Amino acid sequence: MKPVFSVLLVLFLLTGCVQVQVVNHPMPELGVDFSPFEEAGCPLDPSGFRRCLEDSDLYAMRCDFIRPTSDLLGGLTPVYPMARCIYRPGNHPEVSDPYSIPESEYVFRTGGTMPELIRYVILVEGEFELIKNPDDFRAAFSPVETQNEALSFSLALMNLDATYGYTVDKQFRYYVDKLEDTYVEKVSDGYIVHAFAYQFFGCGPYYTYAFDVKVTNEGQVEEIRREKIFNDPAKDDLCVD
Repeated sequence: MKPVFSVLLVLFLLTGCVQVQVVNHPMPELGVDFSPFEEAGCPLDPSGFRRCLEDSDLYAMRCDFIRPTSDLLGGLTPVYPMARCIYRPGNHPEVSDPYSIPESEYVFRTGGTMPELIRYVILVEGEFELIKNPDDFRAAFSPVETQNEALSFSLALMNLDATYGYTVDKQFRYYVDKLEDTYVEKVSDGYIVHAFAYQFFGCGPYYTYAFDVKVTNEGQVEEIRREKIFNDPAKDDLCVD
């Protein structure tokens, strides 16, 4: 069952004849402690990035940069301080082909012409531990026993975002008649998480997609549906690499 306290809004677009129904859900109150990483040898540079120094423990783990995770990863148990670890193989001359790193070396991959491999670091009993791939993540945090855990698993293991408080922008093109915030639904063998992704790299038009993701009690995560939902015509002529 979806939360009964959902706020239902019905809005109409002035462009075309599309009627868009908007369903809002409350955002879970979660948080992740990043503070132990602030003095871990990855100081802020002038651009606001935490670049790891070559003599730091995190650089030795192949974290070129670290960033705070989304607070929505705070549904994980056990609860550990956590950071996102970004490894850019193209920054390392010893890597002969930065585009052919084995999938066992990262949780997911982002980036355009410069690939970024996403991992995590947690602090366990005063020691940093690298979570290099989804198997490591499941070993640290499964089983998945609550809706908040399922949400955290889906966002951590796939390059997805949770979005709350959607409204209709009359300047956008819509491809659906229902726009619903992130929510988690319990099913017999796990959970279904409704989340989103934005096409960032390449040339426009840039679309936002809605995803339904199955999260099992064992922590397996699988995309079961995706749907193009809207785009901003003002960005149709842009290119990002």
